[in-house]
Amino acid sequence: MHFITLDVFTDTPFLGNPLAVVIVEARERDGLDRARKQLIAREFNLSETAFLYLRPGETLQRPDRSSSARELGIFTTEQELPFAGHPTIGTAYFLLRHLGWDFVDTIVPRAGPIRITKTTTDGGSGGGGVLASIPHDVHLHSRTLRSLLQAQQQKKQQQQQQGDDDSEGEEEEGIAARIQASLHDDSDIRDAELDAPAVSIVKGMAFVLVELPSLGHLGRVRAGRRPGPPPASLLDEGPWADGFVGRYYFVRGGGGGGGRRTEEAVRARLVAPSLEDPATGSAASALASYLSLRGEADEVRYRVTQGVEMGRKSDIEVNVVSGAGGDGGRVIKEVRLGGTATVVMKGEIQVPA
Repeated sequence: MHFITLDVFTDTPFLGNPLAVVIVEARERDGLDRARKQLIAREFNLSETAFLYLRPGETLQRPDRSSSARELGIFTTEQELPFAGHPTIGTAYFLLRHLGWDFVDTIVPRAGPIRITKTTTDGGSGGGGVLASIPHDVHLHSRTLRSLLQAQQQKKQQQQQQGDDDSEGEEEEGIAARIQASLHDDSDIRDAELDAPAVSIVKGMAFVLVELPSLGHLGRVRAGRRPGPPPASLLDEGPWADGFVGRYYFVRGGGGGGGRRTEEAVRARLVAPSLEDPATGSAASALASYLSLRGEADEVRYRVTQGVEMGRKSDIEVNVVSGAGGDGGRVIKEVRLGGTATVVMKGEIQVPA
């Protein structure tokens, strides 16, 4: 089974976010169950590994031009994801730019079809990139880390007054302890974490958007904090109540343009308990959507720079089109994620029977 690796959101090898794309021919697909794909993703040990499923009889040398869509699986080292940004851009670049398969205009991960196209701009480096109209179902969750702590404290006081002592209260105390252990030591960063909104870009993919006052504060954020509360305790109930939750730290920069169309620069970091992600297109898309919902412009181009502090500078472009909703608020109409990539390695995987 063939694979290729790319550095995504950069045109310079060893910058950006590494991605492995495993090319799965139709004859290989039946023997590649989810458990084997998870093993392969763990072997690469990257933030995500993409599985590109070719059509029956198709090879990289003999493309099937009768279909313009290709299925895509996205795996972290722990789970399959409905959508992720840098596998989307990396796979689109591989198909459209590296292979030259211009007849492909759609890739289909679990979250749904994504339209892809070539573009002459790419989020900052000036060469040819790709653009993806990503699936979005933007949702602002009602709880923050601070509100969870306050609710737990109020309930504890009520139980003490009533003389109650139950296991549910002990469980909530455990959640509060996990929140406290996950917070930064710096008081400014800690306050920002406590009040940061949780925003889903699609069901199963949410980010706590932590706005910091300066690049100095952004530089002080460190990986290695303990995991935060379980996703279900922070996210709204129903279809939103489960999935991936990450913390995305950002500092807003200067903007350009004016009126109904504008652009804005953002510096960002995705820092998890055990790692830092060089470029996170889904988080950048969630952030751009959230900022657009709070703004007034109908169309904003966000140029997000991520990975600087870890030596893997990445340039992410997110174009958001929004407008007035029926309830008087704003709604997201379109989210387009852009960037480029560069091929780094090619090889074969020996998959055990």
